Formats: sequence, C-alpha cells, structure tokens
Amino acid sequence: MPSGSPFLRGGNLRDSLGTTLNGLLQRVPREELAALKRAVEREGVERDIVYYDDDNQPRPMPILLRPRVLGGNQRNYLHRAARTLEHAHAKLLQLWQESPLAREVLPLHERERRWLAELARPGHHHEVFFGRFDASTDFGSPDWVKSTQFFEFNPLGAGGTYVVPTIDDIVLKHVVPALRKRAPTLLLEPNDDPRRVLLEVLADQARSLRLKRFNVALAQYKDLVGGVSEFEHNQAFFRSLGVECWHVDPRELRLVDGEMRYGDHPIDIVYRDHEVNDLAEKEEQGDDLSAIKFALASGRCVSTLAGEFDHKSVFEIFTRADFGEFFTLEERRVFQHHLPWTRIVRDARTSGPDGADIELLPWARAHRERLVVKPNRAYGGTGILLGREISARAFELALERGVAHPGEWVVQAFSPIAEKDFPVIDEHGNLGLAEYFTVLGLFVSEQRLAILGRASQRKVVNVAQKGGVVSVLRLL
Repeated sequence: MPSGSPFLRGGNLRDSLGTTLNGLLQRVPREELAALKRAVEREGVERDIVYYDDDNQPRPMPILLRPRVLGGNQRNYLHRAARTLEHAHAKLLQLWQESPLAREVLPLHERERRWLAELARPGHHHEVFFGRFDASTDFGSPDWVKSTQFFEFNPLGAGGTYVVPTIDDIVLKHVVPALRKRAPTLLLEPNDDPRRVLLEVLADQARSLRLKRFNVALAQYKDLVGGVSEFEHNQAFFRSLGVECWHVDPRELRLVDGEMRYGDHPIDIVYRDHEVNDLAEKEEQGDDLSAIKFALASGRCVSTLAGEFDHKSVFEIFTRADFGEFFTLEERRVFQHHLPWTRIVRDARTSGPDGADIELLPWARAHRERLVVKPNRAYGGTGILLGREISARAFELALERGVAHPGEWVVQAFSPIAEKDFPVIDEHGNLGLAEYFTVLGLFVSEQRLAILGRASQRKVVNVAQKGGVVSVLRLL
C-alpha cells in the first residue's frame, strides 16, 4: 500500500482505524447489516465455533463483526517480543533443576517432580513449545509499543487453533466485502494459521531429531467434557496437507519395541494437550502412559518438559534482578517493557516494581488498587481479583489465603486492557456501539505469528467467562 495510505503511518496503524471501520459499518443499510449479522452467526454455528459448557451443552461463541487490524511493523514487533519470551521460557527447566530459589518460585507437585526426575535428562535435547502468549495492546495508539503487555504464557493446552482461521475466514467472507464497498483501499488478509505454526514447530523438532518419518499424534483425552472442540478439525486439516496425523487419547498410545504406536500406526512425534501432573495422575490410577513418557524423555513431544512451567510466577523469575544473569540483554529488555511485576504471595522481603526492597504483604495492602491477585496455575480466567474492584477486607483475605497455601497465588501489577468500541447490531439491522475489553493470544514459531482475538464487557477476558472472539487481520 502506498505510504500515503489513509490507514497506515510508517507501517503502523493510524490512530482512528477502529473508529473508521465502525463508521463504515454505520453506512451499511440496515437490511444488509441484519443479513450480514445472520450470516456470520449461522456460519459460526455450522462451522462449530461453539463453546461446550460443563454439562456439554453447546453455546455459540459470539463473533464480533468488526475485525481488529494491525500493521506490518506491529506484527513484526509482536512476533519478535513473543519469540524472545519463548527463548527465555526455554531456560526455566535447567534453571529449576539448578537453583533452589527457582524451585521456590516455581513449585511443582510431587508427581510432577517424580516425572521430571525420571524423564528430564540435562542437555539431552533443546526445549520447544507450542503455546499461546496472552497479551494486550492498542494498535491505534501512538504509544502502542508501550501499551503492549503480556499477562501469561500457556505452554500447554492452548485453545484457538481451529477457531482463529475459521473466524478469520467468516469475517473476510461476510464483513470485509461490506467494508471495502465503502473503502476500496482497505485491503486485509489473515495472519498465520495456528495449525501451520504448530506444524512448523513439529517439523522443526522432527528435523532436529533426524526422524526419518513424520507421523503425528495430536494427544488429547477423548472423554473431556466442556471447552472448545478443535482436535478433530486439526486432524482433518493436517491430513489435507498430506501429513499422516491422528487425534489420539494419550492412554491409547503404546510403546512397542522402542516405537510409539496408535493401533497399527507408527507414531513419530506427539503434540500433547495435557500437563505432566494430569498424565501422572492417570498413571497412578493404572493407565499405561509409557508411550507418552518415552516421547517426553526423547524430545518427541511438543511442548517438551519445560512446558510444565505454566505458572504465573514465571514472571517473578523474569522480573527479579537476582535472576537477571540467566537471561540475555534482549530478554531483559522485553521483561522490563512488556511484563507486569509479579510475586508469589508470601510473608517475605522482595524487590518492588521500582526495584526497591519492600515487605511484600504490607506493601501490597498499601497499593491494593494497583494490584491483581491470581491463582498461580489456574486457567480460564477463574479466581482473578482486581484490587481496585474489591474491598480492602476482601483483598486482605486473598493475601491470607495466599500465605496459607504457599506457591498457589500471585500478586501482580495491574496492566490496563485495551478498551475498544465494537458495533452491536440487532435483528432489524440497527447498529449501536458497545465498549469491550480486548486481549490477544499469540501463537509463534520461528517464521510465523497467529493471533487469537478475544473480547468481553468484563475485565477478565476469556471465552470460558462468556466472552466473544474477534478476527485479527493484517492490513496490506
């Protein structure tokens, strides 16, 4: 696109693109808007963009009609920052093995420690991940780099792999043509498909291990209830690319003469959805997990064993100066600019956000409105308490609970989430605007970046908390 584009500023977005897109939709006739809304909702259900509640009842995920849009420079920056954090995360297993301080900050269950002692062989192979970084940024702000904050890394069980390309396709098919009728130079394309990100990670790992075959198992329990159903769709996608791939329950894998097998099919590499703690519990109940243990020990499993460190307190490691020597200058720069100060809740002295020594509990009480309390290893947005939205007494109880249950809760600096206006259309095509909190989920490989957009009118943004999904597109 020419440098004089009304949408771009040096490869970044101009300030008002979201407002501009809302304005373009406001110019669409009501009958067309109503039909567009129905088409998006209908195709979303037909293509299985639904969330299954705990009773396994499907609930259509709301697909917001306006996409979020980023420029090429912004995409490149997010990719580089996420890859830098991923490289730092890959050091945690060795750090945990060597440092008692790290083991204090990253506590593991007894069964996890047993499996790591059995399977983690120092220097045996490098650590690789397929996960999702959750972050917030305001693409339209002149200070968008400063606004970019990462909240957590989900190195296992990262949802959105099927949802992202599907909602992108739906929005490009139904919404973008209506926008381009009013703005012909608005040229949008999808970011990378998360399934291609996963495929690149698996293929790179297979090449590094010099595997002579590439039969892939996507390992997720088949008796799960609730959540988003993606593995069958992903199996079909891999097969459409000519990759031999099976969705397997990890308990269905067998180890035969040093080779993993799924029924009659040899398996060379595994993508796992589950953490070691869960797998080890199944083993204690009598299930045969020897094949998945073989995959973990031999580097044939993605994510590798460093994926066990899904703790929010990873950011304590990253934001404490006494761990700084383990990380590169570039990694520390990303920590400084894009990670919230984080500490495990405990009665101890530590360094505060400005680096000064503090007594953690009294300091936290005095700065409640600047803090968030989170469960260290939970997911789905559960248990998060915003200090500014609860009473001093409720905050004190949260701190007491953290002290009583060592390692299970963290306190984290509050980071504002990008708030954006999105169009809301009724069945008659009447359009209004509503404010949503928006977050991004970043899937990265060496070459690729896929982005899951989520939005909610609640400040805890998660599909499990009845949020919606947003297509995040790239401006050409």
